[in-house]
Amino acid sequence: MNQNRAHPVVKKSKTRRRPLMSVSEVVEALESGQTLAVADQILINPSKGSLGARVEALLAAITESGADGKVVCQALIRLGMNFAGRDAEIVGYDAAEVDKAFDAVLKAIDNLNPAAGSAMGQVVGAFLAEMKSVNLGDSLAGLLAERIEPGLDDNPGRTFLTGLKKEMRSGVYWEIIGKSYGKFGNDYARGLEYLRHYGFCQVSTNPVLAAKAFDEDEALTEELRGEIAKHEDWKQDPEGHADEIAMAATLIALWPNLSIFRPLAVHTNLEDYMVSFQLNPNIADQADPSIEDAKNAYKLANDFLKDYDRLLGLGGDSGKVRPNLVFKVAASHEAARKITRDLNTDAIGTNNTVVYTVAQEVQLILDASEGKAAAVKAGKQVVRTYETNMGGRFVSHLREVEAENIFKAAATAAGEDTAQTLLNQLAADLGIDQSVVDSAQGLAAKAEAVCAYKFLKSLEHPILLEAAEKAGQSAETIELLEADLKKAGTLVARRVYGVFYSPENKPKWVSYLQKTHGVTEEQARWILESMDVLPASKRIPEDTFHTLAEKNMCNTEFPNHARAVQIASEQEGFDLEEFKEAVLDSYDPGVAQRLRALPDYCSGYDLTPSLKSFLEEVGIDVDGWKTQGLEPGDWPNFGSVQKTSGEFQAAYDAFAAKCVAVAKEFAG
Repeated sequence: MNQNRAHPVVKKSKTRRRPLMSVSEVVEALESGQTLAVADQILINPSKGSLGARVEALLAAITESGADGKVVCQALIRLGMNFAGRDAEIVGYDAAEVDKAFDAVLKAIDNLNPAAGSAMGQVVGAFLAEMKSVNLGDSLAGLLAERIEPGLDDNPGRTFLTGLKKEMRSGVYWEIIGKSYGKFGNDYARGLEYLRHYGFCQVSTNPVLAAKAFDEDEALTEELRGEIAKHEDWKQDPEGHADEIAMAATLIALWPNLSIFRPLAVHTNLEDYMVSFQLNPNIADQADPSIEDAKNAYKLANDFLKDYDRLLGLGGDSGKVRPNLVFKVAASHEAARKITRDLNTDAIGTNNTVVYTVAQEVQLILDASEGKAAAVKAGKQVVRTYETNMGGRFVSHLREVEAENIFKAAATAAGEDTAQTLLNQLAADLGIDQSVVDSAQGLAAKAEAVCAYKFLKSLEHPILLEAAEKAGQSAETIELLEADLKKAGTLVARRVYGVFYSPENKPKWVSYLQKTHGVTEEQARWILESMDVLPASKRIPEDTFHTLAEKNMCNTEFPNHARAVQIASEQEGFDLEEFKEAVLDSYDPGVAQRLRALPDYCSGYDLTPSLKSFLEEVGIDVDGWKTQGLEPGDWPNFGSVQKTSGEFQAAYDAFAAKCVAVAKEFAG
């Protein structure tokens, strides 16, 4: 992935050359615990051939700072990780000088004075514990920690860094990114620091994941207490300010991610390394309040980053690069279209979420492009934005519906008692409390409760296959349906990508943007290229491998999914070359044909009549495409949208209630 390309519309930031922090500035930063900023200043204002001297000066400042030994060790480990990973090469240093810089860090660790060196074991242990805490260890960071820890010896700093370098550079994500076969993001609020070193360049979260971050890291709650202490009105009336407190808490969970990505976001001038912040799902149907919330959060991020830029050593250039923040806009209502257009018009980027269908994604990419064109004409910046494709959740919804239908058909063919008995057996086998089944009224409701994805992961469960046979369907038919379902989300992602980014279509969109919006060819190209399709909520490794593309496709990975992808790549017979530009590949035509028997699949895969006519006018070949897709007014009623919106709203409400409870502590 070439992160060093200049762009005619959005050029790299040209900050004034400035020397590294003075020793006194390093001491001040270390004493405030900002070891990441100290290590990352090496990524600011890079100049090929200068790394050796810069590292030598920074190592001297760190080791001679007189700071606490733990802090010195943290700074050295973080500096070493910049060279164990690809961060330094991303900003323009060459591989040879990066290798020498890594060796210099190792030598500095070897030669630490006894007072500082004695702390290294505890510091390395804390890094490993943090890695293993991400998603309770079920993560790529957790896998790294598991593989690094056994190799530690009596020089833990050196062996941690050399082990990290070995494990990262032998991993599939390192290879994919290095060969420009794909881009990646972190679909979680924690663990980004380690993924950045691979080359991950996007991170997003939602109310569910923000709450998990607070559960995993008690320090976040302490920061929230500190923020609440500044607001007398919050302490006096916590419930009345629940949304404000919840926004503050979510931002607290995101500040580390903004900091982690900041030096590379500055380097690319927001062409990548964006952090996605989810807007309040309870007002997703209200455009103006959502836009107001976004602008308030954007201002807070701007204030935070001005201060952080100073710690990075940007001096008078601090804050000149806008926040590396975009807003997740839930496409659960047509209001998402206005929010998307208006924020992009104001040069505040978006990441559309709660999105499952071709019609939703095509429409919202067009809306974002309209906003970006207005921004360009007003002399404003266009930044990297995203169109999420929640393919995994789409597949889960389709599977749930089909599983429920199997039990309904079994009841019709073999009697409701037989179907109910099988449903009870399935619930017991899946470990579902019988009260969950009993509380649902009627067979259909009971089937819906038991067949939810959180319990049932596949139609190939033996008891479900028995129910299918009672309904007159063969096990082979259900197994084929399961195999087809697993491809449904990828089919949507590939169709959307092809509409905009296939080699034959990209020039047509550039021409359209020029003619329609009166922008130059260079501006039109960047408006188009600044959007990444973002496959998300993946369930199986193939969801990643089958959507790889060099440009305009950024796979955002759950922690457990990234771990699964790495492990899958280690299996005998795996060949990454088979997946180069896989997004442009096609499945056997029979897959899509069979899936068309599912009404909700058709709603997800098809265009609307108006979108089809519009694409034909642009010159996109959509001959033979069906038009049973969702109109914007129908978005709120789609099953996947309803399920995810309900989950996000419940999670947001629960998270807000926790935040309010913290505020109530001040009232005694």
